[in-house]
This record gives sequence, structure tokens and C-alpha cells, in this order.
Amino acid sequence: MTARNRTTPRAKAPEPNLRHVWLAGLGAVAIARRRGAQRLTAAKQDIERIARQAQATLREVRAQGEAGVEKFSADVEARLAPVLEKLGLASARPAAKTRRKSATGKPARPAARKRTGAGKATTRKRARA
Repeated sequence: MTARNRTTPRAKAPEPNLRHVWLAGLGAVAIARRRGAQRLTAAKQDIERIARQAQATLREVRAQGEAGVEKFSADVEARLAPVLEKLGLASARPAAKTRRKSATGKPARPAARKRTGAGKATTRKRARA
């Protein structure tokens, strides 16, 4: 007996119609939306990371700038001190600034309520012509 090759007829693929195009479009939109959300999340994380780095760099630059200004101020004062003494304008250093506290220590009173005039009955008389 010889074995016979039996092949089953293959089903034809259906021809694409408008419904298939619509479903393929929906699938593409869903995939793009998912990938877009992932990219948006990644971009947000990158922005937050860059912002943290910028803040750290800004703190360093500010500290360096403040140190430079203090040094410059001390140099200027040191150079001007003899001149001011000769002119008789030398004065003591200004007192340190202090924060002022309120005299009573009580919180401020709430603002007064506005009167809406709801209780008043107002009438206008029309001028007769």
C-alpha cells in the first residue's frame, strides 16, 4: 500500500474590506497611543532629572557667587577704611538685621464682611413722561 498524500484545501483569505481597514486603523491608534504614553512618561522623567541637575548646579554657582561677593566686599572695605579714617568718616559696622515680631503676638483679625444689601428693599420710580 502506498501512502497517498492528501492535502486539505486551504481556505482562502478573505478579501480586505472597509471593516478590516477600520479595525487595522483602530489597532494602529491603540499601539501608537500606548507607545506615546510610554514616551511621554520617559520624557517627563528626563525633564525632572534635568531640572534636579539644573537646581544643583544653580546652588553651586550661587554659593560661589556669594563667596566672591563677600570677598570683594571685604577687599573694598579694607581698601577704603584708611581713606575714610583720614577723612574722619570712619564709622562702626552696621548692626545685624533682626526680624521684628508683632507687638501683641496675636494673629491678625479676619477681614470685615462686605454688606451685600440683601436685607434692604430698594425701589426705583420711573419718571413719567
